[in-house]
Amino acid sequence: MVLTIQPVIRAPGPATMNNKFLPAAVLTIIMLLSCGGAESAGDEIASVIEKTGAIESSDTRDPNHSDLAYDAYEFEAEAFDQILVEVTTERFSPLLKLVEVSTGAVIAEWDPVYGTGDALTYTIAGAGSYEARVYAMEDGTGDYILSITVTP
Repeated sequence: MVLTIQPVIRAPGPATMNNKFLPAAVLTIIMLLSCGGAESAGDEIASVIEKTGAIESSDTRDPNHSDLAYDAYEFEAEAFDQILVEVTTERFSPLLKLVEVSTGAVIAEWDPVYGTGDALTYTIAGAGSYEARVYAMEDGTGDYILSITVTP
């Protein structure tokens, strides 16, 4: 976006300091600060967490989901981050859940039968710790590769 500023601009509302004129430099600084600086959204880099694991019969069980075995991976995210959780396995039918750690609430869920797309996607509402869980449906076991992508 190209922004052209005249030497003196009258800004509407409370930024005018009682309807007085603001110098262009002050208004430019205010505008840059409110837009997050001179960086564009394309300058931000996604972080990717890749894990290999295995669902085993001795893994933690979820009493709220048919007592299925699962593995969990915790990560941090900020408000409005885009989350993409993908799993690759040939040994079992996977189920993915995204859990807010502070409350234990399941905020998103995906499985290959009823899910839309090839992965769990979600936009984070508030900054905090989150957990990606990999479940094996029908008491399955086996190896998998998990990828969690967090894009600001």
